[in-house]
Amino acid sequence: MKIKRTFRRFLAGVLALGALAGASATNGSEPLPACLGEVQPLVVSSQMPYALVTVAGRQGYFVLDFGATFSTIVPDAFFGPLKPRPQPGLADTYDDFTFFGSWGRVRLPAGGATGLLGSVPQAGIIGTDFLASHIYTLDYPEGRLHRAQRGRFCTDEALTAAGFSALSTRDYYADGAGRLSCPRAGSPTCPNVPAVPIRIGPVEAVAQLDTGYDDGSQPLSVNINVALFDALRLAGVRLQPRPEIALQLTTCQPGVSEPVDAWRLPPGTALGFVGPSGRVVRSEAGVTLFVKRTPPAARVCGGIGTWPQPAAQLGASFFAGGALIVDPFSARVWFRDPAASPLLSRERP
Repeated sequence: MKIKRTFRRFLAGVLALGALAGASATNGSEPLPACLGEVQPLVVSSQMPYALVTVAGRQGYFVLDFGATFSTIVPDAFFGPLKPRPQPGLADTYDDFTFFGSWGRVRLPAGGATGLLGSVPQAGIIGTDFLASHIYTLDYPEGRLHRAQRGRFCTDEALTAAGFSALSTRDYYADGAGRLSCPRAGSPTCPNVPAVPIRIGPVEAVAQLDTGYDDGSQPLSVNINVALFDALRLAGVRLQPRPEIALQLTTCQPGVSEPVDAWRLPPGTALGFVGPSGRVVRSEAGVTLFVKRTPPAARVCGGIGTWPQPAAQLGASFFAGGALIVDPFSARVWFRDPAASPLLSRERP
């Protein structure tokens, strides 16, 4: 799909605004510490974080998607009339991939026919196959993306002093496959996606952080598997049905759809994020649960819908109001403490 000239001018303005946001950190919330590493502008559209990437000399916006395990490209969503093309004879191999410096020649499978999502033409996805090699900080309000190398990052004391709290991603997200086990997946296949401990009522589970999951139409959305749904019902959590927003999703199998029914947590029950000490360090009420009932024909597609133990997937709204650090080396994510960033703690009726 071609991008119209007026739309390209509009996107240039979006980039300029992103750069201005990155230069004005002291005008909003407390500035982040310098130990977060090198920085470049971050553009947020439909709650999703985008970075400007260059491929074969052409520029386009790629979403930073910690819920995706491999990166993709949509050449037609790049700016300008000339689009990046793969190497001759190599359908998915591109030269001169530049994102915080040059990565050289990389593999980028095709990501779809059009990249237009929200107000930004999505020219690709940067998944954890790239992201797990560094520590990234997404500063949504100030429009800044930071990257740090292993051994050259903030101390725990510096992050705590800056108002961050930690959550463990142990066994679910790391810099190498040898450190992954995904104990709740019940499968030798373990996606390298950050998953943190959560608690709903008396039920414990893990929840994947999906920064590419735009839940703007229904904020605080959580996809859950049948195992978590059954555990909540068995524990006496009186979920409230919301049939008006039930869904039918496509799957990786042509012609096979996945029914997804919707429920709301009852008053007085919240989703809690469980810190390393075992206590809840942040809670969210008013959460909507979407139950993924993966049909047998689509189980080959994987995902939490196929896991035998309670698991969930968080929408982007849970972290898009503040700053999020994803560290594969210490197997932790950090988010702004509510006292430092009130947008990150929303108690809803």
